[in-house]
Amino acid sequence: MKTQEHPSEDTEQSRSEADLGASIHALFVRCPRLNGFAVRSAGQPSGDGFALPPEGELFVTDVSIYPSDFDTTVTHFGAIASALARLIDECPEAGELLCGRTFARVLH
Repeated sequence: MKTQEHPSEDTEQSRSEADLGASIHALFVRCPRLNGFAVRSAGQPSGDGFALPPEGELFVTDVSIYPSDFDTTVTHFGAIASALARLIDECPEAGELLCGRTFARVLH
């Protein structure tokens, strides 16, 4: 049986994951035409995207909006950047949790 060496780290990671999940869910609620996006390290961008502040270490790519038009796309890009930057500012560990992940709207 494996014992937990650092239960406080597990609790903090769980809290960070919960904050991330809540922020992403709220983003999809605020942006009903947003279908999904990916977050990668800035050194490995894929396709069109944008760097996240403050240092631009993370890059948002593969943004899917349907139906898309220019105004909606600009609005959604701003909403994604704002939500993720705020999350990273409030919870610096979120940057590590975001990197390399794809987020998609869940339809039931």
